[in-house]
Amino acid sequence: MLRYLMLILWLSLFFGFGIFAIRESDLLLDKGKIVLNGEISKALGQYDDHLKGIVEFLVCSKGGKEYESIIVVDEDPKVIFDMVLSLGVKRGVPATYNEDSHQMVAPKGTGFLIDVEWIIGDKRTKVRAEELLYNIKTKKKMPYVAWIFSGSRQVYDLESDDEDKLIPQAFVSNSIVSLQNLDASALFQVPLPEAVENTYRKNDQLLPPLGTKVKLIIEMNRRAHLYIMVSGKVQGVGFRYFTERSAKGLDLVGYVKNLPTGQVEVVAEGNKLELDQFVQLVEKGPAIAKVTNVKIQERPLNEQYRTFEIRF
Repeated sequence: MLRYLMLILWLSLFFGFGIFAIRESDLLLDKGKIVLNGEISKALGQYDDHLKGIVEFLVCSKGGKEYESIIVVDEDPKVIFDMVLSLGVKRGVPATYNEDSHQMVAPKGTGFLIDVEWIIGDKRTKVRAEELLYNIKTKKKMPYVAWIFSGSRQVYDLESDDEDKLIPQAFVSNSIVSLQNLDASALFQVPLPEAVENTYRKNDQLLPPLGTKVKLIIEMNRRAHLYIMVSGKVQGVGFRYFTERSAKGLDLVGYVKNLPTGQVEVVAEGNKLELDQFVQLVEKGPAIAKVTNVKIQERPLNEQYRTFEIRF
């Protein structure tokens, strides 16, 4: 009887129904998101005389390379690993280096988007994780990516009685999201070829103070449908043609249409990574346009569009 009571208690704690409420760091199965609590690493910049702001990890758990990580989360790597698997995601393949061709082989697996949110005073800020970094070679911010869940390199479990037992190296290194393409110790890897070496520096212009409490929102790069209403000087300035060109360049489908109100209506479907990039372009518009307001709604995916077109 006691065993069944313990099972019910565990289920209540994990899924948040019945006896207890969901903790903010628990898995949100119904939305395909994982929300983790953490902070901007207090050790960041500890060896700045040597590292010059270079960071090797976007995220680590406590006990990892906190001095080379932007964010330190509270959750253990194994908990995060199990959370991702609970979404129906399989382990991918970490990046490798082909000695014959002298080329990097990118990691393979399911892509995820990562947002970071914090509150200072009464101001809430939410940004894509990439905005906290910039490329030291190009001097530009890190482009938006879908971080690949490779599941980490497998290593022998030295604490197991089974000499052949393998576990993800992240369980030992506490590495969660790597910024080096060839660092296969982390659960998530960046897929960009530019990340073969130490490429990224912390963005001091945006990064909140060290120790600031943050939430890390990890979401699968799924297909989505956006309904966008654009206001401002957006008619008679080539806005529709700009929008069509931008959407097709990102392999999105849908349409753009002028409305009698002077606004522009946009419907777009595609992967969330490309939709995020598309929204950035729409918010800016062509050179002679002046966008004053953009309202965005995510609506149910209908898959009825085959291309992106201008409607009249």
